[in-house]
Amino acid sequence: MLRKISCHGFKTSLTASLLVSAALLVGCAEEGGAEKAGRQIDEAIEKIKHGDEGPLEKAGRKTDEALAEMKESMEKEKEKEN
Repeated sequence: MLRKISCHGFKTSLTASLLVSAALLVGCAEEGGAEKAGRQIDEAIEKIKHGDEGPLEKAGRKTDEALAEMKESMEKEKEKEN
């Protein structure tokens, strides 16, 4: 004889897992007070340093910064190899 398998326990576990996962994701998405203050300080410093830049100047500066970081990273990797 074949027994009918109940999916009730599985559905309950799956639902609970999804609710916990969703709660964790929402909790991680919200900024705390210290994170918000840090972000605001960073933005204020950025405005002071580069307040009169246009969008193209800002894009160029960001590109230059990214290239400099990549170059530095590659140099560190070469040093590790030697």
